[in-house]
Amino acid sequence: MSAPAKTATGQTVNALRGLILHGLLLILLVLLGIGLSLLISMSLRGLAVDEDRQLVLATALAFTVIPGPLAWALWVWIRRKLVTAHPTDAAIWSMQGSAVYLIALIMSSTALLQLLSSLVGGTAADTWQDRAGTVLGWGLITFWQFRMLNSVKYAPRELPHLAVTLGNAYALGLAGFSLAMALRTALELIFVPAITLLGQSPLPRLLGAVVWAVGAAVLWFWHWKLQRVQTLRDVFTSFVVMLVGVCLAALATLLAAAAALNIIIPLPWDIGAMGERFASFGPLAISALLSGAMFWTYHHWQLAGRGTLVVSVSRQIISGISLALLASGLGMVVNALLASISSPLNSETAPSVLRTGIALALVGILFWVKYFQPGSPADPESRRVYLVLFFGVSAVVALVALLIVGYRVFEMLVGGASPALNLLDYIRAPLGWLLATAGVSAYHFALWKSDRERLAAARLQAPAAPAEDSPAPAEPAPADVRTVIVVAPHGSDHLLSTLQLTEGLAVRWIASSGPRLPEEITQQLANRITEALSTRPGSLLAVASPDGQVSFTELAD
Repeated sequence: MSAPAKTATGQTVNALRGLILHGLLLILLVLLGIGLSLLISMSLRGLAVDEDRQLVLATALAFTVIPGPLAWALWVWIRRKLVTAHPTDAAIWSMQGSAVYLIALIMSSTALLQLLSSLVGGTAADTWQDRAGTVLGWGLITFWQFRMLNSVKYAPRELPHLAVTLGNAYALGLAGFSLAMALRTALELIFVPAITLLGQSPLPRLLGAVVWAVGAAVLWFWHWKLQRVQTLRDVFTSFVVMLVGVCLAALATLLAAAAALNIIIPLPWDIGAMGERFASFGPLAISALLSGAMFWTYHHWQLAGRGTLVVSVSRQIISGISLALLASGLGMVVNALLASISSPLNSETAPSVLRTGIALALVGILFWVKYFQPGSPADPESRRVYLVLFFGVSAVVALVALLIVGYRVFEMLVGGASPALNLLDYIRAPLGWLLATAGVSAYHFALWKSDRERLAAARLQAPAAPAEDSPAPAEPAPADVRTVIVVAPHGSDHLLSTLQLTEGLAVRWIASSGPRLPEEITQQLANRITEALSTRPGSLLAVASPDGQVSFTELAD
């Protein structure tokens, strides 16, 4: 076997070994979190063990006594190699630690918010021990994992911000959902007084919802501001912020806007029916609309400094969401029209389906026109991926709808359907989806064909290739991109993020030993490196010291 083949085999074996070891550590830590939670909750309930609690106590002891020492021994074995870990092993360590951190954070934070809201609402008499045990048990796992991921010696050198990025995404989703639920509770208490006449007093329920909203907001603020996720500019963090803070918030906002519009569309014209619809889902629609629009607007503004690629992808995703709502609305409109002519028995359901379809179609067409901008010229290359994904999804939807239509047609021919149903009434729902998908696909097929013609015309206008005996054209001058290599300890994220904002500068980081630099020191280092870059024309090697001093070495081109 040749030397390159042996090297590749060795790297594969090392990566497989790392996956197995870190996978075992993840499983052991999850089992330990479960065992600690059960053990603490049982100790809070008292030392007496009856027959019903024997099984729980045995499970708690087994999940604590066995996984705990094994997890510690495995971690001692793994951490010896983290200092000089291969990039693949460092990435595996980051993914394993981030997974444990996210699981423990979800378990401990939700249990803490449940405990606080139940204490405020006065319903924690029987369940506070279990929730307190979950908070303490999983909280210990969260605290330990966070310290290891941010320690000077064991912090991962690959994917260093994965844990806080995923934690910020979870906290953002929890904050948006909790805010919507708190607003819903307040709106129900104000506009739906019938709810206050039933069950418990409305004030504890409102205070419990506010506890969830405030706690989730604090958790999100801790990741977004204090852990500096807001300042991170790497591709992964930018896309996670875009997907959760912009696209997911946009989806919730558009669906809530369609639900709110569904309330006020006068089909049929009946004020009493509108009031019933508002009492049914009006507070939820308005609260989701406000919460989603708030987070959508804020994160849309935050994307401005994360590059044109992230902004372009977010626009295409939102236009795809809007197009899906538009196609769904058109399908429901066709369904309602077919229902109105197929059977008089559908006279009550057809207006409801038509009203929902019109609401979805209106919201979808408005935002699709805003974000896709069909009337303005666009670069054909920029939307090729969008069109390919659209055709793939459309093919799947059309195939499913066609299969349902065929199944129901053959079912009626065989004789399994009820005689009271005619064929049109039996296939109107999938037929509406099929017709709407075909109509939307026809427009995008024409758009795809037009883009192909424009690309072909652009290729024809390109300069011809030079002859073999002609002199080669001079190569264009390379872009003036400089490189700065920063040697600094772990925790220099603010320094690196500041330098990455400099246009035409490629930043590379080599981790050095030593304690984490204070924030004021990193700001001083950033200022000194920026000043040096402004006075020296070439690339630089910058070695930072713990006292804020930095030495520079000019690099050859």
